[in-house]
Amino acid sequence: MNAKLIAEKALKELQYDFRAFSIRGLISHISEMKGREIITIPWVMPATVFGAWMSDDEEPKEYIFYRDNVPVIHQVHIQLHELSHLLLGHPTLRINRKKIAEVFEERDSLPFADLPRLRSPQQTECETQAEALATLIQERVIQNSNMDQLLHDLSSEEKLANFLKTMGLS
Repeated sequence: MNAKLIAEKALKELQYDFRAFSIRGLISHISEMKGREIITIPWVMPATVFGAWMSDDEEPKEYIFYRDNVPVIHQVHIQLHELSHLLLGHPTLRINRKKIAEVFEERDSLPFADLPRLRSPQQTECETQAEALATLIQERVIQNSNMDQLLHDLSSEEKLANFLKTMGLS
């Protein structure tokens, strides 16, 4: 099936009111829909990576890491792209609470090196679909005159602070 048709189907299933769009609101909606907490984290990404989505193997959590040194509108797009992978049911890396704790304590690093295998040439269709869905979401936001919401602060800093606190890291 065509990537745009798949993206349109996913957008329809999302049943989100784009008249009230905010990135946090969309993340909350998807979180409720999927029954999984979604934590977005601005990150210093490797040179060839703009974003990464990883699922917690042990808890109902999704982690979306996005490049923190690009314009805000690009940061939002990266998050929409990674959320699109989640919405489309694409494969992702699996990590756990211990790994995340070690990363935040700077005793380990995120497995970005594993992403190229996951997003290999056989997976380019997944990338095309995710990009198509992210673009459709942005088009819907613009159609509903919420362009300013694509430019606002977007990190879930409170969620991240609470997450770090529960892990005893802040």
